[in-house]
Amino acid sequence: MRKKLLGAITASLFALSPLAAAEVQFNGFASIVSGIDLDDDDADERYNSRTIDNLQQSRVALQWSADIEKGIRFVGQTMARGDAGSGFSLNYDWAYFDFNIGASAKLKVGRLRIPFYKYSDYLDVGYAYHWITPPRAMYSLSFSNVDGFGYQQNFQNGALEHSLNVVFGTYQGDLILGGVDTPSSLENLLAVNWSAAFNNHEFYAAYARADVYIPATAAISLSALTSAPNDVLVNGDYGHFFGLGYVGTFGDIGIFSEYSQVGIDDSILTDSSGGYLSASYTMDNYTYHITYEFQENEGKTFTAANTGAAGPAQLAGLNANAKALGGRGNHGTANTITIGARKDLGASTALKLDLSLYTEDKFQSAAATSETEETATVITFAIETMF
Repeated sequence: MRKKLLGAITASLFALSPLAAAEVQFNGFASIVSGIDLDDDDADERYNSRTIDNLQQSRVALQWSADIEKGIRFVGQTMARGDAGSGFSLNYDWAYFDFNIGASAKLKVGRLRIPFYKYSDYLDVGYAYHWITPPRAMYSLSFSNVDGFGYQQNFQNGALEHSLNVVFGTYQGDLILGGVDTPSSLENLLAVNWSAAFNNHEFYAAYARADVYIPATAAISLSALTSAPNDVLVNGDYGHFFGLGYVGTFGDIGIFSEYSQVGIDDSILTDSSGGYLSASYTMDNYTYHITYEFQENEGKTFTAANTGAAGPAQLAGLNANAKALGGRGNHGTANTITIGARKDLGASTALKLDLSLYTEDKFQSAAATSETEETATVITFAIETMF
């Protein structure tokens, strides 16, 4: 059915009159990424040590925009992402109308990108940054879109160029909990991103909040704790995100840094913080870079007094679930050092090679009672282009 629908849409686009077709613009991007984990402990779940994998981070997207009337435009983006289990999966990441408000502001309505990070607007466009993948310690959320409204305003104050991006709406989809896709919803999601640029320096700050709803039975097997308070169940709890970033250019040297904190108050889910510091050096068509990522997770431990657990066995199961939901690095830290090189081929294509050394300290799984350490040594190669 999906293939038939896409075929019909494609056919209708080519059937447009010459005048209408001239008002529709198409562009896109693609990344083919290969990787292998040279260690055997599978600390990096994206790759294994048996064979080269081309599906984990490969993606191809088509974006189109149509000027409907003066000051009104429609923008859509369809992306196919690689998945080792199901091949490529197709999704609509963007589908919105935007309306010009004066000379420097826009109102957007539809499916929008949430402005969490420095690279939110072109998060999947690998050609736009020097890494193959943005640092996972910072770009850690498993969702990036919202259905709702957005407002964007650009203005200047002396030598500073400001940009304000505000989004309000709802996210309905999967959140990754304990490595499992769990149907969830984020309601009353509000995100604000402010950035200021001065010469070759740019700063930004972002804040987001939402009411988080995760089915207890699907996510954490807490059906027996129906009378438990909100410090266990995730039923409208307050979720929050805070981020800061800086990008500076000093001749051929670039400095990049971001930091964030993510958590859901009064819930079983782990609070986390993380960020990175990266430096690059550009020489002709080559860019060499090094990045240090860091992440810290604060797992939660529960007692009978604050959970309403029926007995020791149920309480032990609850705490085991808390560890599992924390994922890798629960009650501990993780860090990654990445060194890499990029070669630009013409104006819109690049070759990239990254080597990442990943370490987890104080790793705890659902059954672990003591601290352990896991490592991964991952080599990735990518061809990335825009068209």
